[in-house]
Amino acid sequence: MVTEKMRGSQTFNLGIFVGVGSRHETPSLHGAAHFLEHVLFKGTARRRPEEIAQAIESVGGDINAYTAKEHTCFYARVLAADSDLATDVLCDMMTSSLILGHEVDAERAVILEEIAMHADDPGEVAQELVAAHVFGNATLGMPVIGSERSITELSRQQIVRYWRRHYTAANMVVVATGQVDHDELLDQLAPLTGDGTAPTRARRTPATTVSSSPAVLTTTRPLEQCTATLTFPSPGVFDDRRYPLGLLSLIVGGGMASRLFVEVRERRGLTYGIDAGETAYSDAGLWSVDWQCAPDKLTEILAITRNALAGVAAHGVTADELARAKGQMRGQTALSYEGPYSRMGRLGVNELIGDKRTIKDLLHHYDAVTEADIQREAAELFGFPPVFAVVGPRVARRGLEKVLTDWPR
Repeated sequence: MVTEKMRGSQTFNLGIFVGVGSRHETPSLHGAAHFLEHVLFKGTARRRPEEIAQAIESVGGDINAYTAKEHTCFYARVLAADSDLATDVLCDMMTSSLILGHEVDAERAVILEEIAMHADDPGEVAQELVAAHVFGNATLGMPVIGSERSITELSRQQIVRYWRRHYTAANMVVVATGQVDHDELLDQLAPLTGDGTAPTRARRTPATTVSSSPAVLTTTRPLEQCTATLTFPSPGVFDDRRYPLGLLSLIVGGGMASRLFVEVRERRGLTYGIDAGETAYSDAGLWSVDWQCAPDKLTEILAITRNALAGVAAHGVTADELARAKGQMRGQTALSYEGPYSRMGRLGVNELIGDKRTIKDLLHHYDAVTEADIQREAAELFGFPPVFAVVGPRVARRGLEKVLTDWPR
């Protein structure tokens, strides 16, 4: 259990983080973590499904959950005076959910609708195409939500076994921020601790095989615009290369003053926006440039992006660009973790993966990055052709493939 009392806060933010996500699933259990996230809201021995939400919403609070590739989180946000209620509701869900057959079937239909909704989101589809190619058959490349087939075939018995196997005290982290009394909360969490023992976590993270082979991946949708993502395999959470790559993201595509935004949007008017950034998992990651545009502008933007990235690899960045990126990183980091809810999220994930770095530690590492560091990492990252995914109207692949074939090496 981790708590952080925040002076001046009038709220209580509680998160229960479970160290299991979609990358820990077998093909026959694909989507089980996300399915379980849904059905734990469907009633306990003490509360009907609607009473779970009513208990928190009746005091103006918020209760929800999400599933990621490497963890699942259930959380509640309430006023400090209602902290006991929030703790009781979440503990009740974690330990005493009924997971009745008819509720599983009802939620199965909901998740199938959610899968259809994701299929209608071109950004989601593009990200899934890239992840499946880069990570291949590794579970890190599977969508969190599951597939239509896997969700249809998952049984109540499989979901219950998954719950009992993974939702144990040894595999949970509880985080509370805001107005919180650590000792009092520890007593209230007794239902989660079972017999009081704390064995070593049994969860094992599957190894990830990363493919660096280039590809143009397209999915046709009846849309007006193309959604594009240009992606390179990148380091995992603990790799020190992430510090220069994080600043590189800001310089290349981290706002309206970034290189790509100025060139593609401001000077040429080819798209409304273009962004660069990374997604990092415990042992691997993805570095991407993303944009939306009319089909006839796609190849031109891709060529401009190629030249911009090659320029950083060949010539580096300026001292002014690096100074601005460091200032941007300091401000964004401080602002993003200022509130109790965001602090709760960061503390929970970090405790699960064993990341002991503080925000001060992170900023110290970013401040130490040099221009040479960024050029070196850019040359390595952009030294191989990327994976390029496009979702939207039918486009001419030949021009796109030509740009990637000419990718600087």
